[in-house]
Amino acid sequence: MTRITTGNRHPRNLSIDSKGSIHDDATATDLGFRAGTVAGDIHLEQFGQILVDGFGQQWFENGWLSMYFQQATADREPVEAWLDGEGTLRTAGINTPEGAMVAEGNAGIGTAGPSALYARDRRSVDPSQLRMLRDVRVGQALDIQVRSPWAANQHARMNANTMTAPMDWYGTSSPWGGGISSPLTTCQLMVAGVTDSIAESCGDFVGLYGAIEIRHLSGPLMLDHEYVITGEVIDVSETPKTEVLWYRTQARPSIDPEGPAVAELTMMTRLLKGSSPRYS
Repeated sequence: MTRITTGNRHPRNLSIDSKGSIHDDATATDLGFRAGTVAGDIHLEQFGQILVDGFGQQWFENGWLSMYFQQATADREPVEAWLDGEGTLRTAGINTPEGAMVAEGNAGIGTAGPSALYARDRRSVDPSQLRMLRDVRVGQALDIQVRSPWAANQHARMNANTMTAPMDWYGTSSPWGGGISSPLTTCQLMVAGVTDSIAESCGDFVGLYGAIEIRHLSGPLMLDHEYVITGEVIDVSETPKTEVLWYRTQARPSIDPEGPAVAELTMMTRLLKGSSPRYS
């Protein structure tokens, strides 16, 4: 079996100053974590080059990456991303130098599958059993957003050497013309703002990403293009310590918002019960 690896990298906690979030040291330790956590989408950005090494530039056109997070890491802690196997469907993961699994899943091209997240039992529950997500329903539409990928933020991370695994294509040119969206920028584009209404109905809570799948359908996402982001709730569930929201979003060019999607993202967010007044 062929393994492609990044070697140890040191992802940064880019939201360490976001007070009251799971990325803030004080909040995270109050909730039982060792320190403020590195966001899952930052970990996904480590995969860009090894996915191209494994699948070619086609991965940014119709490839996907599906990861379930097992363990949180803190700022600059070393981790290694890897891709195993041959062909159009391969296993993937992130490990610490000691061998602990930070994330596990798979990656592929086109219709190869099933993906790690869609093969998983989401353990659905009736929302009426929940406290924070009690008003959320499967099929519920998310808040529509219209925007471009945050090119300035992506370029700033590259220039400041805070991007875990930079690629030249994330700059101003690529095989498709202009610069393309990195996995982290793709998550930001397709997640920010879409669950604001749901979050408001949940009351105060601290959340963290539990699983993410990025899927290019007719990509890549271009930094200089504007997209309409739509989505819906696909499931709710819970664990002893969290309530769990699963949702899916799609990005379409704003010049053709009824046309085919360029990319799709599936997100699982954990709402920590210990952070919510509804569990006090």
